[in-house]
Amino acid sequence: MSMRHAATMATRTTLWLVIGLAFLLRCSIANAQKPSPKDEVFGGYSWLAPNGWADLDYKVNHISNAFDASNTFYFPKVHNLGLVFDGSGHFLGGTTPPNLQNGSNDSTGVGYGLGGLQYKWHSDRLSPFVRGFLGAANISPDCCHGTEWSFAAGGGGGLDISLSRLVSLRLIQADYIYSSYSHFYPSTHSTNWNSVRLAAGIVFCFGTYGSAPPVACMVSPGSPTEVFAGEPVKFSAVGSNFPAKDSLTYSWKSAGGKVTSANAGVTEIDTTGLAPGSYAVTAALLDPKMKKANSASCGATFLVKTPLPPPVPPTVRCVPSETTLKPGDSTTLNMVATNPDNRPLTYTWKTSSGQLTGSGESVTLTPFNSDAGNTITVTGTVTDDRHLSGDCHVTVSVPKLPPPCVTPEPWKACTFELNRYLPARVDNACKDKLDQLALDMQGKPTGKLVIVGSASAKDAAKNPSLAAQRAENAKHYLTAAGSTKVDADRIETRQIDSDENMTHFYFVPAGDVCAGHPELGTPVDESKVKGHERGKLPQKKKAETKQ
Repeated sequence: MSMRHAATMATRTTLWLVIGLAFLLRCSIANAQKPSPKDEVFGGYSWLAPNGWADLDYKVNHISNAFDASNTFYFPKVHNLGLVFDGSGHFLGGTTPPNLQNGSNDSTGVGYGLGGLQYKWHSDRLSPFVRGFLGAANISPDCCHGTEWSFAAGGGGGLDISLSRLVSLRLIQADYIYSSYSHFYPSTHSTNWNSVRLAAGIVFCFGTYGSAPPVACMVSPGSPTEVFAGEPVKFSAVGSNFPAKDSLTYSWKSAGGKVTSANAGVTEIDTTGLAPGSYAVTAALLDPKMKKANSASCGATFLVKTPLPPPVPPTVRCVPSETTLKPGDSTTLNMVATNPDNRPLTYTWKTSSGQLTGSGESVTLTPFNSDAGNTITVTGTVTDDRHLSGDCHVTVSVPKLPPPCVTPEPWKACTFELNRYLPARVDNACKDKLDQLALDMQGKPTGKLVIVGSASAKDAAKNPSLAAQRAENAKHYLTAAGSTKVDADRIETRQIDSDENMTHFYFVPAGDVCAGHPELGTPVDESKVKGHERGKLPQKKKAETKQ
């Protein structure tokens, strides 16, 4: 390595060390009063990765046989920053390939003598540190031209864990060290060595700068501190500057109310029965392991508020409160609310049947057909944001639906014009029709037969009951004389003013007859008109044939 290159590397390394340590010096002002040792002595095992080459392209192997020792003197006014002097020895190393001409491959040795600045964050448990240094390296590879002194510079850091005030365990120390080894014999590799050194061991502390800050505590609320009498108040106490590994004891006092957990870090105060006003709460923390200045007290306050007047729930009125509604029809229902405390309100509706549409203060109710003959109850509820509510009800009567009407079904008719001597007689042609009608009635288990008799005006003038008699005679045949009998309860006789000499037959299904059927005439008074047997035709003239 040329002298110019070595000087450049040294200048750069020194510059970075100065910048880094200036920053650490500025940061250390905040911790200048924190207790820290005046002097630290470290000794322990070390391992080196040389990352360098000797003559004739011999690579220097890792060296696991080593020690490292250092002494750090911390400045009186900047307790975290100190002068560090470090020395390490690495021996019984070898090369690749092995230099068997010496009879062994364990004669490589490296030694460092370094000095610089170290910054350490002192704490009760874990203390990390960083450092930078300059110095010299004594390098003696197994091959080939012997021992050589070289400029060395670098830096690193590590982490200590405190075992006691005087002793710490260095968990890890990692350093980068730049140096060089000139090649007397030809080599294709650089003369620079970029070594990594790892170490671990014991740190002994001597003397102490500064004094420990006094122990203190703080009470923090764990719930609102403005409450009404009867509502609990929670507080927690946290200590500071006590040794982290020590267990603390707690005690609580309150100027009012009952302390429920007097010996814990968190407590609750029962405020039942307290008058409105402010009350002080005090916590005392004690570290039994500390010999002096081992306690701290702190406090807070809570306020019992003046009771509020009792809340007034909303009230509501349903309009209308009663109504009658047919299936399929609709009506609007409203809630009229009274809100004394002027709170936000929510409106809800429910019904025992029917369909509700809409929301809020007004809805529409529509009964179903299945609701006919029943009563629907609609309930309106108004609720404020405190879950206080009021109800009202609407009673809806739904009348029964009228039964569906039926329409008479006309059947064949009988004429009464062939026999002027027996104008009401059921003749043979009419008999055949009645026999067929009786069979049809057997196939209809429900419904009734309406027989409507009529007579011409000329014949009715001679016999006013002729139309009724014709209907009764037909009924008599169907119920008494015919081969197939029809139940008399299923036959109704009627008469109509008409200019026809006929009897019409209508089948009426079960149910009420729809309005608007004048062809059914008027009922026959069966107490005055009775049905007769068909009888024989009179024999008065040969020209007339039997009917």
